Amino acid sequence: MKKINSQSLSQLQDELSSIDVQALLMNRAKNAVLTTAVELMEQDMLRLCGAAFARKGEGLCHRGGSDQTSLMIDGAKLSVGRPRARKNGEEVDLPSLAKLRDRDLLDDQMLDRIVRGVSTRNYEGVINGFAEKTGIAKSSVSRAFKRASKKDLDDINGADLSGYRFVAILIDASGVGGTTQVLAVGVTDDSQKIPLGLKEGDTENASVVKDLLTSILARNFTQASSRLLAVLDGGKALRWAVKAVWGDAVVIQRCWIHKLRNIKDYIPDVNHGQLWKRMKRMMGVSDQKVAEREFELLADWLHTLNPDAVVSLREAGSELLTVHSLGLTGSFRNSLSSTNIIESLIGVAKDKMKNVRNWDYHPKTGPKVPRDKAQRWVAMAIQAHRPRMNRIHGGKEQMPVLINKLNVLDQDQASA
Repeated sequence: MKKINSQSLSQLQDELSSIDVQALLMNRAKNAVLTTAVELMEQDMLRLCGAAFARKGEGLCHRGGSDQTSLMIDGAKLSVGRPRARKNGEEVDLPSLAKLRDRDLLDDQMLDRIVRGVSTRNYEGVINGFAEKTGIAKSSVSRAFKRASKKDLDDINGADLSGYRFVAILIDASGVGGTTQVLAVGVTDDSQKIPLGLKEGDTENASVVKDLLTSILARNFTQASSRLLAVLDGGKALRWAVKAVWGDAVVIQRCWIHKLRNIKDYIPDVNHGQLWKRMKRMMGVSDQKVAEREFELLADWLHTLNPDAVVSLREAGSELLTVHSLGLTGSFRNSLSSTNIIESLIGVAKDKMKNVRNWDYHPKTGPKVPRDKAQRWVAMAIQAHRPRMNRIHGGKEQMPVLINKLNVLDQDQASA
């Protein structure tokens, strides 16, 4: 578009195309932004150096000319002249310039585009498109995403938890990008679901799980009751780690969905539908005695198919029915009888990164770079989804029941 001054604008406005008008507006907006940036830097210079050509007071800096620098403005890289301040032979940074060049702005913008774009386009395509728009090198854009996703991972694994009071913790693992990611989610006394920690490993690795739980406790994890409900998959090391950390202060609910999947391996495919109906009926009843009777009926039926299936069922035992013994009902009980909360969250993450193809080390740097790509992607997706995470349905009515029962269990043990 040709250069247009203010005098000719009124004469040419009818001749300008839509593209010309938009380009004119953007050009003037950028000029206004750069003018303001220069004014901010000049204010810094006045505070650091005093007025130009004025006698220098003690402690003031000296003006050292100027040079060109680049600023990040709404995802775009703009060039502007910057004044230089020097003191004792060294350059002094301008506070406003540091803010205008803040790479976190690029990181956040890049992360937003990845979250919205990678589910529909190739990851590299998003990187290339953003680089072309902003004039920033593709490698810089890629590093911006890595920094932003690493920040999300650090937030999940390092956030202070003192502002919450927890009644339950759910722990499960899922395969992502050739790795296994162990995720812990806490349930608060006001029914919020809070991601507590994310580690690469599996629930059969006692060290990984114990490190995860220990780090959660160290971040001011506070219980809303004297006992804590732990909803777990079937990993033996996971159960051991939970007991090692909380001892008798934890009450375990085994995920019945995981147990269902395990039992399926022992019986013919033709019986899988019947198994689902029987287990769903057992988990759906409200009365603990009725649930225990359904458990025994299920065991008798499985014995006719494969005795090993009964062994698998009884391995979980009464821990399949902990939510019944706590007096929970309805959708609130359903939410705390399995680790579906975690599986749903991981499912959201997998949907956001379904077009990511390469999870391996960088071909040039190889093992020199920590292989945390899958972990960072999961953390990024979880953090992006957090504003849309609903509270557990039924918590308003059922949460007092759960807290009271967890406290009563502790009192009953003390009096026994």
